[in-house]
Amino acid sequence: MEPNSCILKKELTDRVLIVAEEFRNHAPGGIAAVLQYYRPHFETFKYLPTFKSRKFLDKLLYVGTSYFRLGWKLAVDRQIRVVHIHTAADGSFRQNARLLHIARRSGRKVILHIHASRFKDYYNEADQKGKNWILSTLLAADLLVVLSQSWKDWFESIGVPAVQIEILHNITASPVLREIPDNGRTNFLFLGEIGERKGVFDIIQAISAHKNVLKDEILFQIGGNRQEKELREAIHESTLDNFVKFAGFVFGDKKIEMLNQADVFILPSRNEGLPISILEAMSYGCAIISTPVGGIPEVVTDNGILVEPGNIEEIYEAMLRLTDRKLVKEMGARSREAVQSYLPNAVMSHLGQIYSNLAGNDLKSIL
Repeated sequence: MEPNSCILKKELTDRVLIVAEEFRNHAPGGIAAVLQYYRPHFETFKYLPTFKSRKFLDKLLYVGTSYFRLGWKLAVDRQIRVVHIHTAADGSFRQNARLLHIARRSGRKVILHIHASRFKDYYNEADQKGKNWILSTLLAADLLVVLSQSWKDWFESIGVPAVQIEILHNITASPVLREIPDNGRTNFLFLGEIGERKGVFDIIQAISAHKNVLKDEILFQIGGNRQEKELREAIHESTLDNFVKFAGFVFGDKKIEMLNQADVFILPSRNEGLPISILEAMSYGCAIISTPVGGIPEVVTDNGILVEPGNIEEIYEAMLRLTDRKLVKEMGARSREAVQSYLPNAVMSHLGQIYSNLAGNDLKSIL
């Protein structure tokens, strides 16, 4: 934790219930990552998990009981004034819509915190009845929290009043910096879900098509889970094993080590909200290669390169350009500067103001 980091006091946090998917035990996913960073900054942390397992039957059972568990929690804990619901799209949003209405009927204020990278697609793919239901659900919240100005603009465009929307930056921990020996190459890093959406297979394809140029210039490390077998096969079949290394799912000291080693963080996603992995990499002084989706263009400006999703040649050209160590160092310095408002002191101070405004004027003096 950073020195003098903001701690939200018990007098405030006792009045807030966090409702979200399981985040403990190094659970993967963007919402889990946010809550992992929130937890140390709450003096007390009241939390109701909406599901704990990704196995279908276990998930179905836990989702089904979440409505009863929320109703019971709100009935017995009268200190709670604010229910802070973290949601994605699709099934997550449908479940959380029911939880939102339970909380509202209990007389609590409700924050609906939208993390979904594909919320626009979820809305646009719905028929008119579905669109109306999504909008009415959003309007039922006391406050809609979004990740960036571009997301705020979009929610306004579908009918959510500007006064009902608050931009709260995603949070990333302060970096744990370590001295790493220079291996003479540009070190590229990918951290995220292994699959098509995050673009890791596009990176492998780009490197494979130009491996004779890149093999002596770069080291590419990958951390993540899901389609692990497919990724290992793609690396081996493309004969990239000598300079492309897959570490599996990483956390703790291993993740810190990889971030310290990295010069360039690469995440050519097809869709996003605002990835915490990019913010983490920026805090470690990485130049960034990503795509102009979601809130990414608001944090990746002169500290990196944006490429079109799925454009293999653009990915290669960006990687080749960032074998220039001087340019990478300049971009990395800009990343460190740009990420300051996403570090705990700034984000927790803002979140505390949001909670106190909803929970009651008598709590503002404790911030």
